[in-house]
Amino acid sequence: MNTNEIITIIVDDEQSCLKSLESDLSRFPEIRVVATCTSPDNAAREIVRLQPDLLFIDVEMPGMSGLELLSRIQSDIHSDMRIVFYTAYDKYLLDAIRASAFDYLLKPYKLNELDALIARYRFHIAQSDKVNIEQSLRRMLLCNTKLAVQTISGLVLVKCEDILLFLYLKEQRCWQMMLVPDRKLYKLRMSTTAKDLLGINSSFVQINQDCIVNLNYLCTIENVTLKCGLYPPFTDIDLTVSQRYYRRLREVLDIL
Repeated sequence: MNTNEIITIIVDDEQSCLKSLESDLSRFPEIRVVATCTSPDNAAREIVRLQPDLLFIDVEMPGMSGLELLSRIQSDIHSDMRIVFYTAYDKYLLDAIRASAFDYLLKPYKLNELDALIARYRFHIAQSDKVNIEQSLRRMLLCNTKLAVQTISGLVLVKCEDILLFLYLKEQRCWQMMLVPDRKLYKLRMSTTAKDLLGINSSFVQINQDCIVNLNYLCTIENVTLKCGLYPPFTDIDLTVSQRYYRRLREVLDIL
């Protein structure tokens, strides 16, 4: 998984415009267009499912405007998603500003306009995401204070000891946080990486490619199978350490 990827979706009912923008975005190695949609209904499903970092959305579409589409799914998308309204009509500029758009791209755009837009996005990420994930999370959890974790559905207030483990969902390409005591699950932003999670606190260790566990709940590791046992009431959760991560795990454990 490329941690620098900018997950992107394009929504435009005009196939030629959609393909043109997709082609122009391919010039940026960090941008990964994961879906292109020509209908608002399909777009709504894909945006909620994939939770992109960057969304290009046409304003005028048959049946539902881009503004109406965003209003419909607003409660189901993460707050860090950056919206670029993409249209041939500048009359929607004020509405785009009111909808907290990140930028506004008029058709037909020039390549230098698209270049400037992506440069602004890169600068925005450099100034905000790094602080939010790598600094704020670590500082607040180490101080044993509650942290507001940004999930795709909203903010969740937790302490380090509230987190049992993180599981990576391959199909949805995002990490999921499991809390104690009720095992409630929360999907995290797609931009959140294993490195980010491991940096929160030294109690979190990665036991395989798709699982990071809180050491405070890890009870046993079998010699041959490397199966893990968690403390009650979590003994029914089936976890196994991979050979690759077992070597690293032994380095952080005090073994008698």
